[in-house]
Amino acid sequence: MTNQYYPVALDLRAKHCLVAGGGKIATEKVEGLLAAGAEVTVVSPDVTARLAQLAREARIAIHRREYDVVDLTGIYLAYGATDDPVVNARVTADARTAGILVNAVDDIPNCDFFAMAITRRGDLQIAVSTNGRSPAFARWVREHLDETLPPELGELLALLGEVRDDIKARGPIPPYERWEAAITDEVRFRLRRGDREGARRLIVEALHRAGDDPEPVPIVAGTRGRRPASHLESTRP
Repeated sequence: MTNQYYPVALDLRAKHCLVAGGGKIATEKVEGLLAAGAEVTVVSPDVTARLAQLAREARIAIHRREYDVVDLTGIYLAYGATDDPVVNARVTADARTAGILVNAVDDIPNCDFFAMAITRRGDLQIAVSTNGRSPAFARWVREHLDETLPPELGELLALLGEVRDDIKARGPIPPYERWEAAITDEVRFRLRRGDREGARRLIVEALHRAGDDPEPVPIVAGTRGRRPASHLESTRP
């Protein structure tokens, strides 16, 4: 087994990030950084059409030249994403000297972190990592999750967050067991049908019931109000 890495979620909003390189992989890194709210600078003599478009839209800055250590000034996170592993390794060496998080693509010894494959449903993010062993397999798993993960989970998370905030404003937050009892197939079914208020009402009612009775109360005749955490397929048409 390879090293076990510590998974974290970085807040990159308004943080300055550098991508050395202007090809396809560099473009993918730039898109991911922009999605996280980073301020991105690209250094490369040549860039893809997509990067050029982002620069015209003033979404990134581009310096059309070779990488130089001065490019790391004020940088929080850097990628060495050129087609030259020697240049990428130099980006890593310079960044580590400066105490900057760095990733040299497809070069594990020169990486302080790995970018994970992400499946998103609203604020719900499921990250897949292979510890750098096989990015293709990480992508395969992500695509499988994208195809099978119920679409309403993002809206369910948003609703649970709202209910939690309301409860927190009035008193202590219920333990996990009450939330488990509240996340039912019926709630998810109503969200898929667009009945958000009905779903919210069921969640609140279930949380109150769970506080008085540890056994979940059936909501739909013939089914229990709680499903195992691993059960994601709907029992409704």
